[in-house]
Amino acid sequence: MERQWKLYSLAFSVALGLAPTAMGQGGAYTAIDFPGSTQTLAWAINKAGDIVGSYTIAGVTHAFKLTGGQFTTIDYPGATSTDARGINNRGDISGIYQDANNVSHGFLLSGGKFTPIDFPNAASTSAWGVGPSGEVVGSYTSSGVTHAFKLTGNEYVTIDPPRSTGATATGINGLGEVSGIGMISGIVHGFLLSDGEYTIFDVPGSTYTNSTALTAHGEIIGRYIAANGTGYGYLLKDGLFRTIAFPGASFTGSASMNERGDIAGRYQNDGSTAFHGFLLRGLTSATPRVAAVTHASDYKLLTAANPGAPGEVLSLFASGLGATQPEVGPGEPFSSSPLAVVTSAVEVRVNGKPAEVLSAVGLPGTVDGYQVNFRLPADTVMGSATLQLSAGMAVDTSVKLIVQ
Repeated sequence: MERQWKLYSLAFSVALGLAPTAMGQGGAYTAIDFPGSTQTLAWAINKAGDIVGSYTIAGVTHAFKLTGGQFTTIDYPGATSTDARGINNRGDISGIYQDANNVSHGFLLSGGKFTPIDFPNAASTSAWGVGPSGEVVGSYTSSGVTHAFKLTGNEYVTIDPPRSTGATATGINGLGEVSGIGMISGIVHGFLLSDGEYTIFDVPGSTYTNSTALTAHGEIIGRYIAANGTGYGYLLKDGLFRTIAFPGASFTGSASMNERGDIAGRYQNDGSTAFHGFLLRGLTSATPRVAAVTHASDYKLLTAANPGAPGEVLSLFASGLGATQPEVGPGEPFSSSPLAVVTSAVEVRVNGKPAEVLSAVGLPGTVDGYQVNFRLPADTVMGSATLQLSAGMAVDTSVKLIVQ
């Protein structure tokens, strides 16, 4: 069975028109680069904070495990390249290796022992995610077509979504849910398989969406390409997509999230094709609270006698929008030069419809005071309207507006 994801109408924060947004109050990005490598990619993280991925030195790709700041190289015996793609909480590692004939195979590393993974009669096999009990998901190629699979014990099962012409399974959790990537009518989509039902989804407005992992609670991680061609990571949680963007990067791809909210992934800088890994630690939610909404032209309060108009630019004043760039210390007031730009993904919705966010900054001279300028949607219905402000993962839905 297949159903369309019921989230296409949800608002999605991409940027504030100032810089790529970074998710989360208290979240701190750290670059990950294997010493001496020309590129490093982080693919998965477990509850203990162990990260696995790959790095390249002298043109050869090796897998790694990063624990407590220390890298360990992982090479499948006799392989010409090795790439780790998944790690579970007991430390099992799944991945891909290439043999001397440049044929790809999957592997599982458990208890210090490598086990090859090859879908029966396939031309090649890739292993991605590994579940809590050692189940492995990935892809295989047969007769020139790529299919997704799940391996439980010694039993392989193909799990392609309907109408797909190419699929890869990327993650599996303890509920048996499987995330993945599917090609349908020439377009790449994310998919979720849960209780035997496939859900196909896309980040609203994107031209490409994949899904690289899912958590024990069903949150989905992946990346998308925006209409302007820029690549961002995303987290899909509680029905809302959130952007993940490494500060200053031209491309970000989130890959995995553990139970603590730590996110691992990869990014690229402008003018460079080399990848770097990243860790976004301890993602926590801001607690936004709207204090007032005014007309941006004169800062007079919106009231029944002085209502807002469809298409008008308004200013809202709030607290709890979280970290800014430049950073401001606890208890310190925001400066007017330079303005402190909110780094959480900020969005405003009116009657459930997204409003264009023009800016979100710390209000100069205040402590934990913020100003968000936004444009009322032109099709806002006259009368009482509901405003919703979100920052990071939290939402304030307590505000009512009068529109005439």
